[in-house]
Amino acid sequence: MSFPELTAEEWILMFLLARQKSEIHGKLMFVKELFIASNEIEEISQNLREIFKFYPSHYGPYSDVFENSLRNLEAVGDIITKEETINAKTRIIYGITEKGEKRIQIVYGKLPEIVRERISKLKKGADQLGYVGILKHVYTHYPKYIIRSRIKGEVFEY
Repeated sequence: MSFPELTAEEWILMFLLARQKSEIHGKLMFVKELFIASNEIEEISQNLREIFKFYPSHYGPYSDVFENSLRNLEAVGDIITKEETINAKTRIIYGITEKGEKRIQIVYGKLPEIVRERISKLKKGADQLGYVGILKHVYTHYPKYIIRSRIKGEVFEY
């Protein structure tokens, strides 16, 4: 299966466009969705791993490329962010703007339908699992990425 290799910014926009442009609640959730895709969606896994270069961090797998790309996308107006406070903790909600959608729509259409479906299914599953559920999934299936985690006890406490 062949399609154009995407940049980190294009992958981020792709994930925001998938599943009827559903928002992604929190940076942790966003990076974990990309990480899971890099391990569980065979058609795109190698491209995602090469681009994002995930490494073990304080909250499981993380990517500096992801962080920098998010900042760039917000600066140019391709994504929009808003704050949400839950249990006295603030998190950022990420969405795609019309400008970002126009930028990625052509590339999105070139992705095989099966890949678009798998990304949408992954986003739906992450939404259903929620914060703790997605962490449990990652921490259980990818233990080498939790060696520096500050929250592993908290994750398995639930």
